[in-house]
Parts: sequence; C-alpha cells; structure tokens
Amino acid sequence: MVQLLISSMLGLLLSAAVLSTLYAAILSNRLRHATETVQENAALTEYFIARDMRAMGFKSCFKPPYQLINNVSKGIVGQHFDLFAKPLIITKAFQQSDLISFVTVLNGTTQLAGSMATLHAPLDLVNDNRIQKQQELLITNCEAADLVKVSSIWNNRLSHNFTANKESNLSENYQRGALIFPLSLVSYKLAKGASGRTGLFRKEGEGSYQELIPNVENFRIEVGVYSKPQKILKYFPAQSLAEISNPVSLRVYLLLSSTAPVLNKKMQYLHFSGDLVLAKDLRFYKAYSILIALRNAKYVLNQPAKRFAGE
Repeated sequence: MVQLLISSMLGLLLSAAVLSTLYAAILSNRLRHATETVQENAALTEYFIARDMRAMGFKSCFKPPYQLINNVSKGIVGQHFDLFAKPLIITKAFQQSDLISFVTVLNGTTQLAGSMATLHAPLDLVNDNRIQKQQELLITNCEAADLVKVSSIWNNRLSHNFTANKESNLSENYQRGALIFPLSLVSYKLAKGASGRTGLFRKEGEGSYQELIPNVENFRIEVGVYSKPQKILKYFPAQSLAEISNPVSLRVYLLLSSTAPVLNKKMQYLHFSGDLVLAKDLRFYKAYSILIALRNAKYVLNQPAKRFAGE
C-alpha cells in the first residue's frame, strides 16, 4: 500500500514537472513569436515610411524655390502646393501622436518622347510608368517646371485640359527629354483598427485611410534642420514646425506592441526620451527610431546629429 502511494506521488510529481516544462515552453514560444512579429512590423513600417517620406517635396533638377513651379492643377496636390516646402505635422490628442501630410514622388520618372508643339499640346511619353487619369505630374526641363493634372490618357499620350486644371496651357513648350514625375499627397496617423487596437494608418490622395501596421502605440516625428554656424543637425518637435525652413531630414519614433499579453509580469521598455517606462499590461513593447534623409534637401546628412532640447 505504501509502495503504491509512493508510486502515485512520484507519478504526480513527474506529471507536474512535465506540465510545468510544457507550460514554460508554450510561454517561451509565445514570447518568441510576439518579438518576431513586432520586429517584422517595425521592418514593414520602416520600408513604407522611408519610401514615402524620402522623396518628400522632390522637384528633380529644378533648383529655384518651389513657389516658382507653375501650379495649374485643380487636384489635391495642387490644393496643398505649400507641402512641397515642408510637411504638415499636427500633434493629435489621440495617444499624443502626430499626423503628417506631405507631397511626394511614389513612382519613377519618365520623359517626353516628343516636343510639345504648343503650350496646350498633349504630352507624349516614352512610357506611361503606371500614370493614370487624374494623376498629378511635375514636368520640368530643369529651368522651368509645371504642376499639372492628367485629364485623359491614351497610348502614352496625356492630355491636360481645363476640366482638370485651372488652364490648359503650361508655362512653356517642353522639349523631348523633359522629365516627368507622378506626385501624390500622402498622410500617416494613428487610429483604432478593426481589432480595437491602435494601428498606423496611411492615406494616399483623396482616398480613405487604410490600416498599414497593427499594434502601433505611438507615432511621433521630429524635423531635422542643418545649422550652418554649428555645422550640425538639430531636431525639432512638430510644435516648432512653423519656425522651421529647409528641413533636411525626419526622425520618426514608433512604439510597437505585441497583439496579446505574452509576459508573466509588466515589462520596462526604453522610451523615445531615453527613460525607462513601465508597461500598463503584459504585452511586449519596443520603441524604434527611423532617420530619413530627404532627397530634395539642400544639405546632405554627413554631419553629426544633435537632438533639439530647448537650447
């Protein structure tokens, strides 16, 4: 009887040890999956944000100020023409996160296959480069530039009549080889997604916001400006944007979390400010910083960066 009791107790202890090991393995696997998912989401976020923001305000070889671009488009880029110079960044009450809107080039360049006979002549392209009707284009020969909206397209021939533009005439008869770039107005913000969790949303043109990356808890932006006297980059928060001219880079801060709780106790994570923050739940958190050099910037990013701290 005693021997049977001892055998039963040993069996229970062995079962408990096996279950404990199995439970620990399940928790470890859940944490590994969560950290991998957060890292994958961070990589996807960096890809889309860098692709969209790098060409912010890009005007190719046209060196004069953006105000000298002849803007005849009635489209959304034409309406937000000032966003060539610098992005619109607004700090929202929701999650104390930023909303950013900017004009950018998403597709590659194409060229005129033939010279324009008149100022209102259609544009014959070498290839359409996925240009569509109602697309807004920047056309330049490096000395002049026009922002125009496509009213119709047929076999790589684009029209730009007054139905889509303030007038059908461009500023000059562009010659063969003139460069053409499709332009878009892109916006990013945080909002609640279908799951009820906060995510990063993206909008292009006059479309609706679409959830791009789930489980993004915070989204903040600082604008980099080159200081000639000190020969350094200073970074300013969105609230200082009105005082900023000629931004050369953006620093994007993201806080990502796991979809579900995966920890036994609340973790501490390193915040953007450099402070350790205690999480509010048992999810896995990680903060990321993305530095983006703007292609149209006057100064290149080969100088040491300095974060603005109210100096």
